[in-house]
Amino acid sequence: MHQLCHPGLLSRLARRLAASALLPLTALAPPALADPSAPAAGKEELIELNNSWPTLQTLLDLPDWMELQGSFTAEPLFNPIGGLRSAGSWIQQTSLDLTLGSGLNQPTERWDEFDHWRLNLNVNHDAGDAYYNQQIGALFSLQTAANPVGLYFSEASVERKRGDGWLGVKAGILPLDPEFVAAPVLNFYVHASLNDTLNLYTPNLPIDPFAALGGVLSIHPSDSVTVRYGLFDLSTTQGIGKWLTDFPDGVPDGSGSAQFLQLTLEPDGWGAATATPIAACRTPQGISRRGRTCSQPVQVQNQLPAGSINLGGFITSENGDGVYGTVTWRSGLPLGLDDRLWVGGSYTPDSAQVIATSFIAGGVVIQGPLPGRPLDVALLGIGRGGLSNQLSTSPYEGMLELGYKIQLNESLNLQPTLQWIFNPSGASEPVPGILAAGMQIELNF
Repeated sequence: MHQLCHPGLLSRLARRLAASALLPLTALAPPALADPSAPAAGKEELIELNNSWPTLQTLLDLPDWMELQGSFTAEPLFNPIGGLRSAGSWIQQTSLDLTLGSGLNQPTERWDEFDHWRLNLNVNHDAGDAYYNQQIGALFSLQTAANPVGLYFSEASVERKRGDGWLGVKAGILPLDPEFVAAPVLNFYVHASLNDTLNLYTPNLPIDPFAALGGVLSIHPSDSVTVRYGLFDLSTTQGIGKWLTDFPDGVPDGSGSAQFLQLTLEPDGWGAATATPIAACRTPQGISRRGRTCSQPVQVQNQLPAGSINLGGFITSENGDGVYGTVTWRSGLPLGLDDRLWVGGSYTPDSAQVIATSFIAGGVVIQGPLPGRPLDVALLGIGRGGLSNQLSTSPYEGMLELGYKIQLNESLNLQPTLQWIFNPSGASEPVPGILAAGMQIELNF
């Protein structure tokens, strides 16, 4: 059963993909730092992703006021054990993002008002088996990219970036994520319920690659506090989705509007943002967490998001309301070079309108779990999707995911995934638990 607001898609796959090729720069040993994410007070060897592969930007020699990024994601998966039957699936997505703006490659402190503004365009093409979960008896998709096959016009918006100021604006054709619901830590997962939008299934919400006419206003009282308000016309979601493709109707045509309000906080000490390197130590065994003493300190490019608190809610004129939240923080335990714990959930009280009335999940993401692989990321996540009493007499479907992201370079990563689906589909006649294994392949170009 596919819903138009199907969760999960790393639609804007412009995030940096991972790497195992290490690029040492310099080595000089300053005093050791206790904080594993604090930058050192001097020059140290920096271990970072190799970015030697060509991109569309470099191949086309585009001007500074234009950015073009492409990405490809494939998620082959099979279930040797459990479910209605054993089967395999291949799903893939190709995405192109074009951004135009005079301030793209200018320092924000030098921006004038015109430099704040930019035009964003995005298209996505999905191909493969979008209904693998139904074939094996699972209600929720096991793959992030499992959307109806077709070509989607996912964004055409005008945006004012806040720069060093306090006001941001975006309007046009756009999805609700990543501005709302999604948290960066969720992007590490492959299962659609764990990835991206906290398993929201309210009809006609424009979850990427679907889009609607709408606008977003963001206010930034400080660098660590953001308040966002969004308004979306749900009557346009299916119409825009069908501009370039003819996919089966998952729900009745939408009507009315949806309003979102979200508060995001990034508390100090909860985990540094991706731009801040991790302070580590080179030892005979490899790269390890920095302690109080270190004879050969190094810096490692950070693959983890900042610690944060996201709290929000939405109301729709006809399709139901809901609340959601995610908390991400550093555990303080000696897990790899650095780590993030997270918990999240959503709740929609109107069981007559939605499939999944509630969702709760949590997990841990660890960078550098092995001394010889400081840029790899290991992850564990578990979730429980509560089911509407209009759909099933069973209260939930659960999912557990274990993964390991192998960083090959800036452009390519491979992520083996192992998933266990318990109480699949919430059917009145029990379906055997599903063990699924596969790989997420991501390429940026």
